Amino acid sequence: MTGRQYRIIRQMVALVLFLLPGFLFPAALAGSVPGETEVKAAFLLNFIKFVEWPDSAFGSPEDPYLISVVGNDSIEEALKGISGKTVSGRRVVVRKVPGLSSLERCHILFVGESERGKVDQVLGAVKKWPVLTVADIEGFARRGGTIGFIREENRVRFEINDESAEKAGLKLNAKLLYLGKIVRSR
Repeated sequence: MTGRQYRIIRQMVALVLFLLPGFLFPAALAGSVPGETEVKAAFLLNFIKFVEWPDSAFGSPEDPYLISVVGNDSIEEALKGISGKTVSGRRVVVRKVPGLSSLERCHILFVGESERGKVDQVLGAVKKWPVLTVADIEGFARRGGTIGFIREENRVRFEINDESAEKAGLKLNAKLLYLGKIVRSR
């Protein structure tokens, strides 16, 4: 693949990621552009497409992708819009987790802003699971989380700790790595 072809593919992927919230949340476009939380919810749905979980993460081919939300965060409402959607032949199920003591296995764990002071505890609770940890907490990926949302030039972007993903037994697609900013744990 030439450099030009690679740039074209990258631009197409970026365009799809940019336009996707409009398809997922058409009501939001009726009166305004999608809000930041809707964009983050769309990113979560798209992350599924670019992550490969080990077979042990699923009991059967019919098992859904489970997205758990721990802590309080405004993304909960936006995630209701993706619950029930199908990605790669599996349904997406979103559930709120009241606290770490009730945390069960999931495929994506979104850590809410209210858990900022408990990041190490949250990551410790899931360290033996093949789970993609995502948060909107500054420095989350550098602290050992897999993906942390950041804002650059008034846009939602994300940092990726690929070492964290590898430790969790997850394989991240090269396209996802290219779109994110790679960081290392401190």
